[in-house]
Amino acid sequence: MRHRPGLRPPCKATRPAGDTASAETNLLKSLSMSPTAFGVVLGLGALGAAAGALAAPALARRYGAGPMMLVALALTPLTQIPLLLASSAPVWQIGIGAALFLQLACAAAAGTTQRSIRQVVTADNMQARMQAVSTWLTSGARPVAALVAGGLGTRIGVRPTLIVGTCLLLVPLVVLYRSPLRGLRQMPGAQPVPSLPGDPLVQPPIPSPSPGAAPAGDGQRNPAVGGGGTA
Repeated sequence: MRHRPGLRPPCKATRPAGDTASAETNLLKSLSMSPTAFGVVLGLGALGAAAGALAAPALARRYGAGPMMLVALALTPLTQIPLLLASSAPVWQIGIGAALFLQLACAAAAGTTQRSIRQVVTADNMQARMQAVSTWLTSGARPVAALVAGGLGTRIGVRPTLIVGTCLLLVPLVVLYRSPLRGLRQMPGAQPVPSLPGDPLVQPPIPSPSPGAAPAGDGQRNPAVGGGGTA
């Protein structure tokens, strides 16, 4: 059957799986967002990612790397709520933009911190292999996730698919909560600063002998002590 340029298929809120990038993008389109509003929402998300990456070191120092990542992963599923409840009203567009800002800020803060920990605990000769495996796992999962999201969006609808995705966001939170990293207060390899002056970890500086001075010892004169007595 030949294609007739004058005829167009009826528009549907959910596109087929092969033409779907993500369930969120489909839902945003089904909310009748204008191109300008859609661009502003995505721009707010990009600003959130930059803010989270910049604030991650200070937050990790203040609250600890483990608790900071735990809170970030706990907030991420909550940022999906405005998207699940949204309608075509303009106020919901503002809510979605703010939620996306917070979601990507949490993702960037947790992501940069866990990458730093991963590089610290990995041996130097395994850094390239570790990074390659991590990139393969994350990048390789994206096409599969897009196909699964598109198939679910076509079969059960966009909002139920987003609910499934929101529930899956709880998986990394549970994994981190059950791991020893949840109580990590400072980055691995960092030396703690002793709080007490008499702590045995504090080693007083050893003064270097002045040129021409004889080392102090038993039965020898100590030129640093006045009176010329023996040390």
